[in-house]
Amino acid sequence: MNEREAENAGGTEGTAGRESARLDAEIEDIRRRIDERCGNERFRMLFYDVAGNIPADMLDGEREVPEELADEDDGEWKFWKPVPSTITDREIGESESRLGAEFPPSFRAALQAYHLVSWTSAGVEDGRGGYVGGCMSFTLPALTTELRLSELERNAAEDWGHLIAAGYLPFAIGEDGQGPICFDLERRREDGDCPVVWMLHDYLVDLGPEGAGVRANVEPHMRQLADSFGEMKAVLFGGEKEQE
Repeated sequence: MNEREAENAGGTEGTAGRESARLDAEIEDIRRRIDERCGNERFRMLFYDVAGNIPADMLDGEREVPEELADEDDGEWKFWKPVPSTITDREIGESESRLGAEFPPSFRAALQAYHLVSWTSAGVEDGRGGYVGGCMSFTLPALTTELRLSELERNAAEDWGHLIAAGYLPFAIGEDGQGPICFDLERRREDGDCPVVWMLHDYLVDLGPEGAGVRANVEPHMRQLADSFGEMKAVLFGGEKEQE
């Protein structure tokens, strides 16, 4: 290896090291936010789900059924706990290959932070008593230790897969199934993050599968929710807003 090759190799390794460090920091930041919600009794019902949806290693046997629900407790609902994610870079890469699109680095960090049984948050408040883009809530597909990325991939590929051809990668669900929340891939930033947008499912039905794969048809119906996934972290996972 000559001097120039050695210098280039060193530069590549340095860049990879910095990217790895940024990913690790992002993962720890998301874990901290989720830990704070998990430890806050105000959000305890966020960790309450149908027992059949909860893998054995995610059951939270220490948290008791709240007093106000004690009379209705039939054992079908249980509390769950976040478990450190075992999802690998390779798994994410394979999923991206099947989808034909790449997730933003900040969302990859979310996938590698914790396994989650279910995760719903209120939408982005617009400061006028409503929600940005008219979207009142976000729900992530299940990311359990058993399902791993399968529900995320199914949501993206099977339910709203035609949008990928139009440059929109579905990753969450708006307002209890009212429409897909997507990354706008064609407006990806230099750091790899993407604007977050959504549209009502009714428009997709009107467009049909072929129409939903054409950006010019879809774009007029898309409503922007955030400039990036990083901007959404405080809303989705709690904590302070990230400085762009």
